[in-house]
Amino acid sequence: MQISTASFYNRSAAQMSRLNADLNRYTSELATKKLNVASQDSTAWMMLGGIKKDEADATAFRANITLSRGLLAQADTALGNVDDRLVRVRELATRAGTETLNDADRMSIATELGQLREGLLALSNTRDVRGHAIFGGLGDVAFAKDADGAIKYTGIDATGATVVDVESTAQIRIGDASQIQVGIDGSRVFGGATGATDIFKLIDDLKAAMEMPLTAAAAEAAGSTGTGGAGGTTGGTGGTAGGTGGTAGGTGGTGGTTGGAGTTDPATPVPFDAEAARSKYALAISSALNKLDSAEAQVTAARAANGARAARLEIESTQLETVGIDREEARSSLEDVDIATMTVQFQKTLTILNATQATISKLANLSLFNYLK
Repeated sequence: MQISTASFYNRSAAQMSRLNADLNRYTSELATKKLNVASQDSTAWMMLGGIKKDEADATAFRANITLSRGLLAQADTALGNVDDRLVRVRELATRAGTETLNDADRMSIATELGQLREGLLALSNTRDVRGHAIFGGLGDVAFAKDADGAIKYTGIDATGATVVDVESTAQIRIGDASQIQVGIDGSRVFGGATGATDIFKLIDDLKAAMEMPLTAAAAEAAGSTGTGGAGGTTGGTGGTAGGTGGTAGGTGGTGGTTGGAGTTDPATPVPFDAEAARSKYALAISSALNKLDSAEAQVTAARAANGARAARLEIESTQLETVGIDREEARSSLEDVDIATMTVQFQKTLTILNATQATISKLANLSLFNYLK
């Protein structure tokens, strides 16, 4: 069998060219990655595209989880501050129930209750790091004062209908099909929702009780002196009108009737009923303490729900990390280079190329003239 010189050299060049291409590919893969273009492995390329998309989503979800942790921590801090102030309100209400307080002491308690009310209003309008009201509501604030000075929840209109649903609007996506509530329905914490105790009204009622006069001197200072009744009725036909201020009505003429009976003289004050006043005061204190139980339970329930959501975030975060590890292993098997294996393959190909070059060089020097020498 004869092989032409041109065929020999063409075949040798093609072989060395293939070996050089393999070496270049190995060098590129060692420097970068195993799969650089879709033509190398279209199936693996599609799988890599899906993995990278999932990883991008996971990165966004991890950022949302971090944000949610901060928002829930802010909410818990706000609820803790509310709880502290309610504890102080209870202390003042309990102290107000003692018999040793004088009028000045009760006025001092009323003043502090007013300050606590304003502090709770500020807490109810606390904003998170995004500038949103933690306790929901409509617009910039969750609670606002009406024309009468009463504090109302802005997420409920005058008819009692809910205009802001915190459970559906204050949500952050933390997974493909998972969302978490980061806002708190203020109407269920501070009052406004059906069945919820209105904390602001509770404090207003307790403050009003502190300002009630419990002694005759306090009542006189408050201007609550009683006045006499109105005069009697007019006499019959021809009769004389009944006297005003307690004087008897005149006797009527022919066919006339007797005038109406007189009433108390307004110059004579109604005696102050200290026992009735203290009874009303004690009832107000008792009612406030009972409502405080409900108010504190509302705050505790809100903190418990907030804590449960924070615990869920930890579970979701752990799940994301676990899935991320599995996804990275899948990506690495498709894309990353096994350095040890690739190094061996590179060295083997280089050895074959060197041997091929040496062999071709030897064969190229063989000729009849060399044999005859």
